Amino acid sequence: MTDHALFGADHAAVFENWNRRGFTYRCKLLHAALEQLPLAGDHEEQLRLIPLLLDRAQHMGRVQPLPGPTGESNELYLSGRGDVLVFGTSGASPVALAGQVFSALACGNPVILSGQVEAAWCNRLVMLLHQIGVPRGVLTFVESEPLEALLALPKLALVAPVCRAEEQILFQRQLAERQGLLVQLVAETDAEGCSTLLQPDHMHRFVTEKTRTINTTAVGGNATLLELGSTA
Repeated sequence: MTDHALFGADHAAVFENWNRRGFTYRCKLLHAALEQLPLAGDHEEQLRLIPLLLDRAQHMGRVQPLPGPTGESNELYLSGRGDVLVFGTSGASPVALAGQVFSALACGNPVILSGQVEAAWCNRLVMLLHQIGVPRGVLTFVESEPLEALLALPKLALVAPVCRAEEQILFQRQLAERQGLLVQLVAETDAEGCSTLLQPDHMHRFVTEKTRTINTTAVGGNATLLELGSTA
């Protein structure tokens, strides 16, 4: 199985565009879903948790200038990691699943949501997010695909389950046995209290740091250096 089979042939281009949209755009778009979230027993908890996560994500879009040589601009910024698998095991709650989905999307990642637990609710959530403007190329719902096959996806970058603590250890072992790309595990083991989702560093586990360097001399940013170069 490949990411094209799940997201479509244009997945790479759609993911790049989604990632480039920025934290502010994505959070504003996702916030529009709050008034229409599919009902669940913990609906009120969702309405408290998700705005908090989106508020934290929105502040992650700041670009940090870095020192560098004259004639060069250097910046540090945050970017999505890549394909994220979200699923729940027995006892998973809609509020925790929603928290993982919204965290991954807000940080610029494509999401594969497995419906092995709370299938009907997960399907309604994905349909809602598509309706408000989340591209199908960055969010897909799978119901019958075995978990083992999903965990073996070659382009998988991060796994965000809602599971028990003992299951988390099992998933860590499975991911450690994979070949190739190292896959991060961000598990919520507190389905009701969402204590992991509420940690200050939770959102940062869905992103990676990147640097951007611009040669300002080449575009006329330092005329003095250009003049010195011409007379050397």
